[in-house]
Amino acid sequence: MILYKNKGILPSIWHFHTGPTAKSLLRRLVVVGIYVTIVTVAEMHYTDLRLKDTPGSFLGAMGILLSLLLIFRTNTAYDRFYEGRQAWGELVNNCRNLAIFFNAVLPEGDSESRRFFAKAISNFPFALKNHLRDMPRLDELDMVEEGERRDLSNFDHKPAGVANQLWVKTEALYRAGHISESQHINLNQHLTTLMDVCGICERIKSTPIPFSYMLFIKLFIILYVALLPFTVIVAFGYLTIPAVVLTSYVLVGLEMIGEEIEEPFGMERNDLPLNQLSQLIRVNVHDILQIYLPHVEKQAARPGFTIVT
Repeated sequence: MILYKNKGILPSIWHFHTGPTAKSLLRRLVVVGIYVTIVTVAEMHYTDLRLKDTPGSFLGAMGILLSLLLIFRTNTAYDRFYEGRQAWGELVNNCRNLAIFFNAVLPEGDSESRRFFAKAISNFPFALKNHLRDMPRLDELDMVEEGERRDLSNFDHKPAGVANQLWVKTEALYRAGHISESQHINLNQHLTTLMDVCGICERIKSTPIPFSYMLFIKLFIILYVALLPFTVIVAFGYLTIPAVVLTSYVLVGLEMIGEEIEEPFGMERNDLPLNQLSQLIRVNVHDILQIYLPHVEKQAARPGFTIVT
């Protein structure tokens, strides 16, 4: 995701139209422009299909219905986007709380355990990010401990593998007497939250908006745009061409924006900044547990930093 900064309306408009979604929208508008130009020229000079006699109330009723559908479509897509952001916000807070807990419980001289939890907690958001993007990679994860029960290469579900590492280490500390029973109970809630957040994100990703619903809206938009030039050509003349193109820009643009934000975990411009959020968690956890982290990694977690994905 690219983080936008409000530096003025004109730069924002230009920046928006340099993205892949806007370029795809412009290609569709070219098709609409060609169609409405052919219709306008044919209706004014060569033929009369009598569609210009269609009552304006009919087109108005279609416009109202289409507006209601697009509003519902956009709201549904944004709800998915915002629920994904809430889940990752909960993950940020939970990872910080885990780090604070272990920083308070672990002895100051136990640098090995501190390093383990700093790396393991930081690994979870990166593992979840790559899991949601269907990229089962390990290069962004820090190696914590070797062993069959802790080696992430043995797990197809990487977030579950990281959570398993945290559970195993926590149980070892509990059995060794470094964590009391009440602390162990409270800690279990934070560890469980990790997989709860993972489940929420997986539900959003694996439950798309029904295809028949999206197809119906697309067909409705095509029908509306196809009939529009016939009904306004008497009043607008050749101005029908820019008028219909502008109307299509709004209708098609809203539909495409809904398609983009309904999958919030991808790498498009308006998706969630998962790289930055993951890096923010890594920086915060290492700071809390007093583990050194290179300055360049701290820079990547600052708000406004451009994430290259």
